[in-house]
Amino acid sequence: METKMLGPNGGLVFCMEYLVTEGKRWLVQQLGDYAEDFIIVDMPGQVEVLSSHPAVPAFVNLLQREGYFCTVLYLQDALSTTADGGKFISGCLFSLSSMVYFDCPFINILTKCDLLSEEFKNEALEHFCMCDFEHMDISRLPPRWRRMTSQIGSIVQDYNLVTFRPMDVTNETYLENLCNTIDDTLQVADEAEVEEHEFENL
Repeated sequence: METKMLGPNGGLVFCMEYLVTEGKRWLVQQLGDYAEDFIIVDMPGQVEVLSSHPAVPAFVNLLQREGYFCTVLYLQDALSTTADGGKFISGCLFSLSSMVYFDCPFINILTKCDLLSEEFKNEALEHFCMCDFEHMDISRLPPRWRRMTSQIGSIVQDYNLVTFRPMDVTNETYLENLCNTIDDTLQVADEAEVEEHEFENL
């Protein structure tokens, strides 16, 4: 960053562009060691950069050309966004724009649900996961923005454009359900090789 005189976002963009252009051969060589494994790519938190720069879908396309089945996981913080309906709807719109941007399956996850109160999880969490905006509090927004926010929320809800899967890291059931969803999305079972011993008891 100092050499190129770039800021944090500029440095991130430079690295992403370099990786899918000049660094492509190196990247392919590194991926060659993980042909039978799952690869998790944890992207930086600058979502405003990742969701609009062509280097990111180019990276996904590179993985797909190398034979990898790709799925995008969009993580939204339940603790901060469920407290503000406007912020939650904003996150839904970002998720929707990202779905259009990436040419691969997309799974939305509501994280940190283990930090929510039991009352909230029992009474309200399902509404947020299904993007039922009628149950969300948008009173913090200025009056002139409430109507627009409500209308946007209605469009997302009426067409069932975005839904979330809750994630509680203290509950194995949530983790198992997510892993099964990812496996189904990636069609892991369809791609698995059938072993001879599987027919022994038929």
